[in-house]
Amino acid sequence: MKFNIFIKKLFSRCLGIIRSPKIEWVKINEEDDSLFNLIISFLLPLLILLVVASMIGSYIPMIGKGFAADILLSTGLMQFGSILLSIAVSIFAVNGMIGTFKGTPSIRKASKLVIYSYVPGILVAIILGIAPWFYILGLLFLYSFYIFFQGTPVMLDIPVERQSNFSTLSSTTMLIVYLMINLILARVFDAT
Repeated sequence: MKFNIFIKKLFSRCLGIIRSPKIEWVKINEEDDSLFNLIISFLLPLLILLVVASMIGSYIPMIGKGFAADILLSTGLMQFGSILLSIAVSIFAVNGMIGTFKGTPSIRKASKLVIYSYVPGILVAIILGIAPWFYILGLLFLYSFYIFFQGTPVMLDIPVERQSNFSTLSSTTMLIVYLMINLILARVFDAT
């Protein structure tokens, strides 16, 4: 696949999931791609952008004061690890909850639901990586939960009367997982 087509598809999917999640979830549900392909062709490029943005944002305050490669590397690795671990743990948590709400667990569908729901959060993290003084934009991360709520009825076969409770519990779990992993990794990378 040509690089420009790849970037166009990546940008189109991100824009689609943010602008019109209901329509995009139907397209996502109809796709028959593997979890490996989703991670390699969608999640990994976004995480690489996040690492680069975090490293740029860490470098800007160093201008004129000296260069510390270890700070740049640890900042990039922390951002990469925090999102990747949060997504992985959230996928297993969401998939585990599906059965509790009388749905049929599917790691593939749970993965799609969680990964695509994280798009606004990843994009906000990219912006905050470059320009951390726009921290108020961090509130846009909450849009991820709206996207998750929109995706639940399309992606999962949970009974209609249980979807709201499932989405609320899953979103809360995802937020707690993200905050806990961020806190743990911040302490680990701060200690190094």
